[in-house]
Amino acid sequence: MTTSIQAQVDPIAGDELPRSLFRNSNYLWLWASSGISCLGDYFTLIAMPWLVLTLTRDPATLGAVMALESLPRAAFMLVSGGFADRYSARMVLLVSRTIFMLALVALALDLWYGYLQLSHLYGFAFVFGLLTAFALPASQALLPQVVDKTQIQQSNSALMGSQQLIQLFAPVLAGLLIWGMPSGAAPAGTTDVPSIALAFAFNAAAIFVALLLLLRIKLQPLQHTEDANGVGVRLTDGFRYLWRDRGLRIATSYMSCIGFFAIGPLLIVIPQIAEQRLHDGALSYGMLYAVNGLGSLLGFACGGLLPKPGKRRLGLVMFSTDLLAGICVFWLGHSTSFATAAPALALIGLSAAYGGVLALSWIQERVPATLAGRVLGIVMFAVLGLTPVSMSLGGVIISHYSLEALLTLSGCAIGSFALLGLLSPGINRFGTYAKPALPEAA
Repeated sequence: MTTSIQAQVDPIAGDELPRSLFRNSNYLWLWASSGISCLGDYFTLIAMPWLVLTLTRDPATLGAVMALESLPRAAFMLVSGGFADRYSARMVLLVSRTIFMLALVALALDLWYGYLQLSHLYGFAFVFGLLTAFALPASQALLPQVVDKTQIQQSNSALMGSQQLIQLFAPVLAGLLIWGMPSGAAPAGTTDVPSIALAFAFNAAAIFVALLLLLRIKLQPLQHTEDANGVGVRLTDGFRYLWRDRGLRIATSYMSCIGFFAIGPLLIVIPQIAEQRLHDGALSYGMLYAVNGLGSLLGFACGGLLPKPGKRRLGLVMFSTDLLAGICVFWLGHSTSFATAAPALALIGLSAAYGGVLALSWIQERVPATLAGRVLGIVMFAVLGLTPVSMSLGGVIISHYSLEALLTLSGCAIGSFALLGLLSPGINRFGTYAKPALPEAA
């Protein structure tokens, strides 16, 4: 069974050595599609929270909108992996991103013609989160189908590194569009709501181009051993495999704890640092993301250039990067200017990117192809599932206390979990545990 699956999945089956990544046409189309889509997504990443702050000036409302986007993303990520396994990862990605594009067009028109209300924004946030829940596991499950397993870490590094290179300038361009290039309804240097609509429209156009490139990828279908009722795509198979894999279970539990204290707080804090402590509004917001992207780019470069850690050292390296990230989150909470916030965000990006490449590549190499969508969906749910809660709590903490209080709490928690992992051999050696046998139904 393993040989049959490998022949179906491996784009270079039959060759003695894997081809160079950039001589693999399927990988090239995936790389270009991901990059263009990423370029557009940064415009929405800047525009959405800035629109909420422009309309309400309320951190709690910002936390609620972003939590509402994260809630369906977390909840439906559990089942979306099964769709990627059953209907093909590429098909799920195409459908979800097409609907996302249409929703962006609707939001841009709603905003441009002045019909947008806060209730509409809640609805769009929910739809965006729901569609992302299907796109994320599908995109992660697609990569191992277009490259050889020995190239997964290198391909992840190149793919994510390119996306972070885009982060160096895309948020700044989005900030300039929103803040410095008004449509005529507001003077330069102020937030112009129609310009925010243009940011959403640009994202829709970028997704359209990315979809055309994604259609160029040609894959042979995976073979599943399933009965007429679709037993081979049962979500329980993914849970069963993850639970039996001790190393994967430990890594997933740890990443879930880190995700709760890192992802939600940082998402709601960065726009408010720009608004409360820095000048130039949305432009400063974009510059903060660009600096974070520079650090991430260096982290992904390290993932591609540095030797792959051995199984015994993998956990030690990952936990060390998280310890650095925790220190920098604490530092960010006490930053009062761009000069002090920028280095903290750059180091957070570097540590998160390098650790992320190692973790994702290890999971993709470890999980069987026929279970990839389900297991990756479960892992992503574990990491992102409590993001809505952490966002909502973060908004409340900021409203009742301060930015410093939230980031101090987050930084200390991240550092504590990282230290626990570093000091516990049973945890930091998760990479040495043997893989379980493949379930018969998978």
